[in-house]
Amino acid sequence: MTRAQRERCAGLAEALSVIESALAAAGLSADFLSAGSPEFPVHRCTVRDSAGRVLTASLGKGAGAQSTVSALFEAWQHLQHEKGQAALAGDHRRARVVPVATVVAQEALCGEEMIHRLARDYPDADLACLRAEPLNPELPALWYPAFARSPSCRSHPIPGDDLRYEPYLRYAYDSGTASGVTEPEAVLHGLLEVIERDALSHALLDWYLDGRSPLSGLGPDLLPPDLRRLHDEATARLGAPPLIIDITSDLGVPAYCALPSRVGPYPGVVGSGASLDPEYAVERALGEVIQSSFNMSLGVDLTLDRRLESLRRWPLLERCARLDPAPLLDRLVFDARLPGPGSAGAGSGWEGHGGRERRGAGSGRESHGGREREGAGSGRESHGGRERGGVGGPGPEGGCGRGAGDVDEQITAILKTLERAGFAAYTFRWNPAHDRCPVLTVIVPGLETFAMVHSAVPVFPTGRAVRRLAGHR
Repeated sequence: MTRAQRERCAGLAEALSVIESALAAAGLSADFLSAGSPEFPVHRCTVRDSAGRVLTASLGKGAGAQSTVSALFEAWQHLQHEKGQAALAGDHRRARVVPVATVVAQEALCGEEMIHRLARDYPDADLACLRAEPLNPELPALWYPAFARSPSCRSHPIPGDDLRYEPYLRYAYDSGTASGVTEPEAVLHGLLEVIERDALSHALLDWYLDGRSPLSGLGPDLLPPDLRRLHDEATARLGAPPLIIDITSDLGVPAYCALPSRVGPYPGVVGSGASLDPEYAVERALGEVIQSSFNMSLGVDLTLDRRLESLRRWPLLERCARLDPAPLLDRLVFDARLPGPGSAGAGSGWEGHGGRERRGAGSGRESHGGREREGAGSGRESHGGRERGGVGGPGPEGGCGRGAGDVDEQITAILKTLERAGFAAYTFRWNPAHDRCPVLTVIVPGLETFAMVHSAVPVFPTGRAVRRLAGHR
């Protein structure tokens, strides 16, 4: 079983058949620009309608055919997210306009600092909100501001949402949005992306704000043979060996980041990954740094230079967006170790990633929550398996079932980890429940999304990292 398969409910052939059928049924076609090796290819996928008009673009990475499946599912994710946002105007059960004071009065949002700042700046605003369903059935539903997880809300506003808070729309970020053929798979990928973005957010502040603590590096000599080959591919692509940095947060879910060891032709090239399997987290980070460099080489981000120029007013934000590795080199200590596959996996009594004490803001919280990028895709590719009902039940109708990567068990392990840290997770599904390939967003109020600054967007920390700024004002 490949590392990726442990987070999935079906093999590549089935997943590819499912997503190709879904796209064909919608009258859509896809073409690819590719780079990398046959072992670890990367793709940029363009999806067109029957008239040849471009509808969306996506990226894919992974071992072998996984990269193609990833790109197609991410494209489906973009399309369904946009379509779902457009449909919210008529969905009064799952979307409604709520006074901002009522929104922030919800206990679960006490750690959403960005939303509380919005409430102070626009106390009379009315916000379109999504009814997010808790993954813990003992908790009530959450009315969560739609703009914060839907970059297309400006194009498809919900009637009554006055959008007076327009300056906060820069915080629109689709972190936690994922797709799959089963809901458990999409939920797992969404959870891991939320944790990954939280870890990267803290890492950026560690690197460019604190500037003192040692950084835990992973040497390529400690990688298994296939990941050493992937490391060599990244070196060839970047023109310099990538740095692999352990960015695991206080949550303990293994997370790694890869970035060039010296400045190259493109600013902000980076990859990150989180997984209960530390090796897969490293694989994702290395694959994504290659994908990032490849995508930048295509020149598709036409406004990046202008956005970076605008960040010069905020040196910390500019540093986080440009990702110059030079300030990190003297702080790197190559003490990270890979525990090996399965050591942190579902069903193994996993209690978190070992190693030295992790920095993070907000461990030991008393409540789930605590007290602002336009996104284009989750970057976390997914594919699924059999049809099923709700998340987490046993057997073919209620979940992925054992022997298919133990996806449900991994979800349970992560939810327990979040609960111990004082966080709760919610989901919002963008396409109809009868659709075979679900697209949903996982929301964990209080976890940090400052990592969106990497897209050269002027934002402040949104959640638990705010307290880290107190000593730097």
